[in-house]
Amino acid sequence: MTAIVVLILRIILAILLLGFVGLLFLTTWRQLNTQIKLLSPDLSSNIRISFKENPEQEAFVIKQTDVLLGRDPNCKIHIPDETISAQHARLYLIDQNWWIHDLNSTNGTFLNDERIDQPCILADNDMLQVGNVKLIIRTITSH
Repeated sequence: MTAIVVLILRIILAILLLGFVGLLFLTTWRQLNTQIKLLSPDLSSNIRISFKENPEQEAFVIKQTDVLLGRDPNCKIHIPDETISAQHARLYLIDQNWWIHDLNSTNGTFLNDERIDQPCILADNDMLQVGNVKLIIRTITSH
């Protein structure tokens, strides 16, 4: 009789131990997935940049996390206008927000008619002016 009780207790202890190891694994897995989501950029947050005066002109859809805007043909957002510096501004994604940073351009960068001298967050329907060119920002979120 005592052998049966000891066997049942061993089985219960083995089940509890396996449950504990499974719970430990599940908790570690969830924390790892949370860290991956926090540290990896979310490329589902894209932006579309179109010309205000000429909406029919092809818009720029940005899917990278860091791009340059300027007159230089190597810039991702290439705008061949003489009032725009070769590397006029930088757009980048941090923590689900798109930022713009003027790169000491000659004619400045304006966000909603205000000249920026430090990085600023871009929002949907913002108007961006680089040189004499006015652009409209549209955020695209796809899940």
